[in-house]
Amino acid sequence: MSWGKALFLLFCVVALYFGATTYHSMFPNFELWLWIFIPDCPLYVVLLLLIVLFDIKNDFFRFLTGVGLMKYGLWTLMIFVVYPEVFFSQPYFVQTSLLFAGHIVMALSAFIIIPKKVSVGTLVPVFLWFLLNDFMDYWVGTKPIFPDTHLGLVIPASIGLSILSVFVLYKLRNLRDLEIFEWVRLQLGVSK
Repeated sequence: MSWGKALFLLFCVVALYFGATTYHSMFPNFELWLWIFIPDCPLYVVLLLLIVLFDIKNDFFRFLTGVGLMKYGLWTLMIFVVYPEVFFSQPYFVQTSLLFAGHIVMALSAFIIIPKKVSVGTLVPVFLWFLLNDFMDYWVGTKPIFPDTHLGLVIPASIGLSILSVFVLYKLRNLRDLEIFEWVRLQLGVSK
């Protein structure tokens, strides 16, 4: 195993640890069928991990995972910025700063796995999936735990991120060919 892949695995384990500490208390409050809607960031990190470990080449799976990485990476950054009094307060400042950097990497990692060709048959269900996630978060209640203030901003911004993540990633998928993403794919042993 290359040092790059080992470092990636360590990064994923750390991310999943933080995700588990963030979401674990929510699962007992929901029926089993709703659990898929609870762990936003950790779910897409696990899917990324599966793509890397097993070199999954399915374009639909890769696009769905890429959109999830981008949407929830950017969504988390938005939450940190909207609620600085909570997340950048003295006891959480260092942790939030590390998580901030990690979520930037999470969003950018979409370009490692994004397929070159994405059909309308992929775009539509992925788009609907993320809108369903927003509905489940804000109208059913599976959203992560954060203050309820500013929901008038957070809800439309979340829906906007769902829309933008699908279409921006679709339009910018050629960024996957940048040398840095090629290098990372090579280090991880992930096919294009």
